[in-house]
Amino acid sequence: MKNGVVSTDSLQSPPNSLSAGLGMVAITTVAGALLPIVTRYGATHIDPLLFCSGATVVAALCALAAIGVRGFATLLDRRYRLPLMLISLSGSFLPALALVYGLQRVSAVSAVLLLQIEPIYSLAIATLVVGEAPSPRQAIATAVVLGAIVFAFWSRTGMDINRGALLVALTPLTWQLSHVITLRVMPPLRPITVTAARNAYAAILLATLIAIRRPSALGELANPNVAAILLVTGALVYFGGTLTWYGAISRLSLSWTTAVVVPGSPVLALVFAAALLGERAGARQLLAIAIAVAGILWLLLASDPSRPGAAAIEAIEVPAPPGA
Repeated sequence: MKNGVVSTDSLQSPPNSLSAGLGMVAITTVAGALLPIVTRYGATHIDPLLFCSGATVVAALCALAAIGVRGFATLLDRRYRLPLMLISLSGSFLPALALVYGLQRVSAVSAVLLLQIEPIYSLAIATLVVGEAPSPRQAIATAVVLGAIVFAFWSRTGMDINRGALLVALTPLTWQLSHVITLRVMPPLRPITVTAARNAYAAILLATLIAIRRPSALGELANPNVAAILLVTGALVYFGGTLTWYGAISRLSLSWTTAVVVPGSPVLALVFAAALLGERAGARQLLAIAIAVAGILWLLLASDPSRPGAAAIEAIEVPAPPGA
């Protein structure tokens, strides 16, 4: 028992932690590629508030079913309640709204480009908060990524950025802030517990918001296509992507994991955008993505994926019985 939490595994390091982390990186990369695609569809074919609230509720139900009764008690534990609420606010509630309303004004391809700014946020936060000091190579690669984004959106009159683009560009910042809080509670909490909290608290807020602001939008749930997209987005993208992301950053460096997922996702996202939405990137956008991916791949050749001081997160935390 530690801090009133009984662990069935004593937080011993799991075998093949690095390989497991890399596998989770692959899964979360696919989920990350699907995110702007399904969100763009939801923003243009479904009430935006219904889309993000419905998908979050589905993700919350999946996660709560996975943690069971004992895990649910951990979500209400007063020692973790505040950080878990902050993780939910910055990791799910705010980015879900920013992304869906941003994608009403920009295409999925443009969103893919704008989301490439995440390594810049990650590097800054990892340096200032987590203590993962950047190398000169990291700084150069980050500058390359930023230059690629500027190149893609630069016009004769300057940066062609509207309000929707700004919302999309700010979304990765809220994600990164939530990751910093997550690394402070995981361990002792497991990825599945944090995933459940992140989606459950956000689902309560979003469900309340739509009940107050857009109750008429709930009628769209009778449409089988709407229900299907909410189920797929909630279960596969929101729940599956979040769970594997937390599993990855519990084993690997935050900045390294971000640097793999962020360039890997747009390549797949361009394929998904063309196949599912009929959107195709122009020559300038393709070149910008190629520059960003090249910069991050160059960074990865000299980086260490290990998370400094990483501990196992496979233990099942159970609230200690009275008197323990």
